[in-house]
Amino acid sequence: MPSSKENDDTFTSLAEGSTDSAAVKEYYDDWAKDYDQTLDDWEYRTPADAAALICPQLSTGNRILDVGCGTGLFAAEVRQRIEAEIHGVDISDASLAIAEKRGCYRGLTQHDLQNLPLPFEDNSFDGIGCVGVLTYIEDIGGLMKDFCRIVRSGGHIVFTQRDDRWAEKEFDAHIAQLESEDIWTPLHISEPKPYLPKNKDFADEIKVIHVLCRVR
Repeated sequence: MPSSKENDDTFTSLAEGSTDSAAVKEYYDDWAKDYDQTLDDWEYRTPADAAALICPQLSTGNRILDVGCGTGLFAAEVRQRIEAEIHGVDISDASLAIAEKRGCYRGLTQHDLQNLPLPFEDNSFDGIGCVGVLTYIEDIGGLMKDFCRIVRSGGHIVFTQRDDRWAEKEFDAHIAQLESEDIWTPLHISEPKPYLPKNKDFADEIKVIHVLCRVR
């Protein structure tokens, strides 16, 4: 990762993260050209694990929205498993330019995920993947509820969150609230799994939890 990002006043490190949208955009625009290689060096498996969780719930030709798609790692994993129509949305223009070259997407949209509602019609997708993104979101409950607006009844949502932010961001409460409102049904909440095993700031200290829900 570029060393200059370690000195950024509003985004001090990947482990610390930020909910400042401008800082997040700058960070990932700067990192985009080296992103895939860096994550490969860190043995990042979260997109593959998330795709393996949701793809058995999908059918050929389903429309999938990759939320916070970055350079397209999750979409590439989905396409290895099923023929789907994948759309992506991300705040980083530089990342979207690389995602477009990957050739996995039907459409790509630049948008700040903290600006709700997201720019997609009700019931317009069969599924959503949101991988490695929610650390940067202030209104977790609002974004999750908007996911359920976008995904049709019976569709599926897979998302991830770091285990060190799970309690801090009240993920159990957010998941339970949407279940109590008859909006979704949680199908799977994983044990914490390795996240970035070869990154010194993560290693064994920060793991990732995968969640799969079905929209009611």
